[in-house]
Amino acid sequence: MSTQPAPSDYHDALTELPNRRLLDDRLSQALHVAQRRATGVALILVELATFSKIDDQTLRQAARRLQGTLRRADTLARWGAAEFAIVLTDVRGEAECRPALERLMATLDMDVAIGVSLFPADARDAEALARNADTARTGARQLGRRQYRFYGG
Repeated sequence: MSTQPAPSDYHDALTELPNRRLLDDRLSQALHVAQRRATGVALILVELATFSKIDDQTLRQAARRLQGTLRRADTLARWGAAEFAIVLTDVRGEAECRPALERLMATLDMDVAIGVSLFPADARDAEALARNADTARTGARQLGRRQYRFYGG
């Protein structure tokens, strides 16, 4: 009997996106490649507004729309109940992230709070990136509707 997880253990059943387990693996790989190539990685946390009606259909639609704004090399995953995580590879700073963030905001017709943490500027490992992106997302939420914020910004 195999002890390896089944393929369905790596994807969210509702959205069919990678789940946190697969996201953790892809983020780890992206950080390893970035270290070797001296490039950067952005971890973006997208929270759909809790005061909007968020049902299964809304989550699936948001997942499709978000996926349509990303490059093939990037990863979109289901992070939580009404949250998504995105790993952007080959970014060198905030300026390179802003066009992607603007596309994300434009594609969603609901209120969102988005937090961004950058490797290596903000954190040197996946756990710290996630913690910092969450802090930035909380800051974006406090700014009001349809906002994004970089960690430390």
